[in-house]
Amino acid sequence: MYKAKKPNKAAVAHLLDLEFQSRRNFIDSNALKEQDKPTKILQAYPCFKELDHAMDELRRIIEPNNCQYISEVKDRWETFYSKVQFYGVMKKVMKPPRTLNGSK
Repeated sequence: MYKAKKPNKAAVAHLLDLEFQSRRNFIDSNALKEQDKPTKILQAYPCFKELDHAMDELRRIIEPNNCQYISEVKDRWETFYSKVQFYGVMKKVMKPPRTLNGSK
């Protein structure tokens, strides 16, 4: 289904939801050598080359019952990022610049 010219992302995501446990068993099995795992996984599931499907898989692993997990993480990241930027700017404004030898 994914190899079609215009794959239906919703249908692919639904199939990935349905076969999650078997996919995890395949990934966790000892049949794959550790150094070959990424290559074999991407060969078996080429859809994970796309960011959307990879992020959905992360959601399936971390919060399987929360379909809004990724959007919530993105919102929390925006809030955190803006606070860090504000703190960085304020810290720089509050302290005068120093030269390399430590004098003002």
